[in-house]
Amino acid sequence: MANRTSCERADHTRRRLETEPNVWLATASPDGDPHLVPLSLAWIDDQIVVATPSDTITAKNAAANGRGRATLDSADDVAIFDVAIDVVDYRTADRTLIGGYVTRVGWDPGDNDGEWSLLILTLLRGQAWNGPGEMAGRTIIRDGAWLG
Repeated sequence: MANRTSCERADHTRRRLETEPNVWLATASPDGDPHLVPLSLAWIDDQIVVATPSDTITAKNAAANGRGRATLDSADDVAIFDVAIDVVDYRTADRTLIGGYVTRVGWDPGDNDGEWSLLILTLLRGQAWNGPGEMAGRTIIRDGAWLG
């Protein structure tokens, strides 16, 4: 594959965020212990939205430090994002947001037992590349703004 421009990488990454079913989310405890999980992905209003039980390590880490790293599921088509995380109680979340999430992922966390949270991931920095030839110029989001 020929090396893509920054705009081509950004467009491709947006399409992936709109269509891929999952995202891997890494968080860290206040002591710095890493935790990594796959979660169902909804791309809503330029943010990644995921759901998790409120008592999970992921939800607790996100509430404690509000930061994480997310990546789409391919080592051949890399997309990595540094994110700010907002933790929202599922029961009190905006109904439009819940509707968008349920429509996109095909299931409703509210139908499950226990307390659930939506994690709203705001992209702060993003990188995308396909192989060593695209390592240069891989940053597609800087300070929350898409570069392409």
